[in-house]
Amino acid sequence: MKPLSLLLAVALDLATAVSAGPAVIECWFVEDASGSNLAKRPAALLLRQGPGGPPPRLDLDPKLYLSVHVVLTVLTHTPAPRVRLGQDAMLDLSFAYMPPSSEAASSLAPGPPPFGLEWRRQHLGKGHLLLAATPGLDGQIPAAREGAVAFAAWNDDEPWGPWTGNGTFWLPAVQPFQEGTYLATVHLPYLQGQVTLELAVYKPPKVTLMPAPLVWAAPGEAPPELLCRVSHFYPSEGLKVEWELRGGPEGGSRKAGGQSWLSALSHHSDGSVSLSGHLRPPPVTAEQHGARYACLVRHPSLPASGRRAEVTLEVAGLSRPSLEDGIGLFLSSFLLLGLIKVLGWVGECEPHPDHDPRLADTPCLLPEA
Repeated sequence: MKPLSLLLAVALDLATAVSAGPAVIECWFVEDASGSNLAKRPAALLLRQGPGGPPPRLDLDPKLYLSVHVVLTVLTHTPAPRVRLGQDAMLDLSFAYMPPSSEAASSLAPGPPPFGLEWRRQHLGKGHLLLAATPGLDGQIPAAREGAVAFAAWNDDEPWGPWTGNGTFWLPAVQPFQEGTYLATVHLPYLQGQVTLELAVYKPPKVTLMPAPLVWAAPGEAPPELLCRVSHFYPSEGLKVEWELRGGPEGGSRKAGGQSWLSALSHHSDGSVSLSGHLRPPPVTAEQHGARYACLVRHPSLPASGRRAEVTLEVAGLSRPSLEDGIGLFLSSFLLLGLIKVLGWVGECEPHPDHDPRLADTPCLLPEA
């Protein structure tokens, strides 16, 4: 596997010294995976002042040098995950720990240190602790909420480090109330690092147009009202319903005339919503025969082209018989011919030799073929 090229972009104010204790700063990892495209990943670093002096730089004032040592890194590759409504959310989290010095590492027990992991959500001004995992740490662990699971473990057990760990978070069957800001915090003895993720939930709409498949109208009259059903989508914001008329004497695609409006939202048990778009078309002309009315729906969960449904306009008196019409006429003629044949047999019926005039219900004999 080709190793990724990682650059560290850190924003620091100009300073001549670093405080004695550790300091946490916000930064970005800039990842160059393909050699041409850069992708930014949010991270949190815990820094300590390192021993020794910085390399000489003739273009910088030595007073502005800052020598630091990265102790703890917390990183996610999905800072803004989008999850379809009802599916599982997988929020990845990785972290790395480097002992501050070889002398300090040798004084500790071999192997990675114990750690703790917390996942919290902030939404609409409220915070919720979803999961607290403390592998190797003593203490009471609250039960996970909303079916959340974290895959919390060190990935390696080198005796003196550095060590990398995994804190990926799994949330089953995501619902709308679960979107928001997620905060992942990694705790080490006397250290902690945190990173945030913005989870968004979506569901694309289903679009149906009625009446279908044809809209009938006579010249000079208005077609029946068109109903565009936009069902089971999320979020409710950002939905647009547009009406188009395609074809006809003008050709191409253009905005449909007439009066249009939207119904109120209806809510479903899974958190999705539905509504209806209505169009009352204007009277049609004979030249508009074969044109198509289209309902075009745009929503953040859909591609930029949106989603559409169409019906064809048929003007009365201009439609030609279709194949289905021919088949129907043939079957009707066949049944009518059979009925006439049966009636002819009944008219030619002769009395039975033993026929008693007093017995009106006695059947007669049909002539032999």
